[in-house]
Amino acid sequence: MSTSLDIAGIYPPLPTFFAENEDLDQATLREHVTRLRDHGITRFVALGSNGEAVHLDHDERRAVIAAVRAAAGADAQVLGGAGALSTRETITLCRLAAESGADVALVLPPHHYRAHMTPAALRAHYLAVADASPIPVLLYNMPGNAAGVDLDAETVIALSAHANIAGMKDSSGNVAKLTEVVAGAREGFAVLAGSAGFLLPALVVGGRGAIAALANIAPRECLRLIDLYREGKLDEARALQARLVPINTAVTSGYGVAGLKAALQFVAHYGGVPRRPLAPLGEDGRVRLRALLAEADLLKGLRPR
Repeated sequence: MSTSLDIAGIYPPLPTFFAENEDLDQATLREHVTRLRDHGITRFVALGSNGEAVHLDHDERRAVIAAVRAAAGADAQVLGGAGALSTRETITLCRLAAESGADVALVLPPHHYRAHMTPAALRAHYLAVADASPIPVLLYNMPGNAAGVDLDAETVIALSAHANIAGMKDSSGNVAKLTEVVAGAREGFAVLAGSAGFLLPALVVGGRGAIAALANIAPRECLRLIDLYREGKLDEARALQARLVPINTAVTSGYGVAGLKAALQFVAHYGGVPRRPLAPLGEDGRVRLRALLAEADLLKGLRPR
């Protein structure tokens, strides 16, 4: 087991697409990955929160990761969602992700028994997973999707010492914690923002990129923001960051998975609806979302170039 893989850049957390009968729509998934590659994306997340991983069985998980790997190509990097509510099942999902073609397992903390998910319990969980996983593990801190379980900086820094824990995606938006983790973690530990909404602040404190829902509809803009920062063009970077914040909020905390899929309908003419019990975005939300896409100049974001 090794963490020599370079974890950095922009990773769209891919939606899982469904036909009208809620079966997997693999053709649309392959088309989406291909279009993202055409716009410069070479790193992908299959079965993140936006991928509705909790709505899929094991066979569907295998199929989705394998489809992403095939469409992305051997030179791409694929992260596979592998979080579960027990340590045993998490290890099973890490192995499934590896067998299906993922390079890294993205692992949300267990959270059903929230009151008992102490720092000690979480450390023991992640250490056991990292020991057993055949691919590197990326910690996934997202309190909003984990019943409020929030990995603290001390826990993350301690876990960074494990050779098979490659880094962390942090969706909490706590830039002070990101700063502390970057400063205290072992050398090479990759910290990624969990949203494009705070990508620039994350880069400033030492983050290496983002796993960002917005990159599904604005891949060039997300990549450009990193380039502007690296080139020292901070005024342009700040302006671009500000332009992206409203639409980023809409497709994340605002409208969620349904909003992201609706946005894809506007910018690429595909997207579909979530799997139940998630409901599609209503008409009022669609009108507002289209206006935000227009304001951000993103309505042609994923059309063929």
